Amino acid sequence: MDKFLEQISLVVEDSFSPKAYIAYILLCATLLYLLAVVYNKYGQSISNRAQLSKVLMIVGLTTFIIISIVKSSLALSLGLVGALSIVRFRTAIKEPEELGYFFMAIAIGLGMGANQLLPTLIGFVVLLLIIILQHKGQSSSITQNLLVSLECDTDKKTAIIKDISDTVSANTSQIEVKRIKHEARSVAINFLVKVKSLEDLNNINEKLIAIDPNVQVTFIDNTL
Repeated sequence: MDKFLEQISLVVEDSFSPKAYIAYILLCATLLYLLAVVYNKYGQSISNRAQLSKVLMIVGLTTFIIISIVKSSLALSLGLVGALSIVRFRTAIKEPEELGYFFMAIAIGLGMGANQLLPTLIGFVVLLLIIILQHKGQSSSITQNLLVSLECDTDKKTAIIKDISDTVSANTSQIEVKRIKHEARSVAINFLVKVKSLEDLNNINEKLIAIDPNVQVTFIDNTL
């Protein structure tokens, strides 16, 4: 029994260094935090970037832990493949940009988990430079939650919803319908929109009032 415990102790000491592990996981967390900051600042998605940036860190660190565990064991690697083969992901990625950042987080976790510090750092810096340069070549934009509500007859709801949607779409660079609420004599629509300037918001407001003077228009900042 004592010999068996000694053999286990030697294997652990040879294959695992607590100091190196802590250093690499802290470096991995730092790189993932920087990636989250970059996504928050330069991301073009109109969804909630703050929430997704937190998920990037979780995905990256989880990847790091998995690779750290299975990298030295063929049996664990095969077990991981078998476990992942039965996992089904149903959450849809709405925009290609989100998928790109997820792959970046996974790549950081893979590289740091495999103790490949230099290739991971070089690749990370190159990707950050590409993202920043692409952002500088684009004009700034404003993302807003747009709430539109008005009273109307039941037989006119379809036409009014179409008019509102067409008006908002014509004055935005990106639009996403979040909710449409029907009531007995009213309708309320929630859009997530991206515009180039405050002037576009004023144009939307004026054109919606032209559809119905009693319309209620509310803009809510979506950057928080």
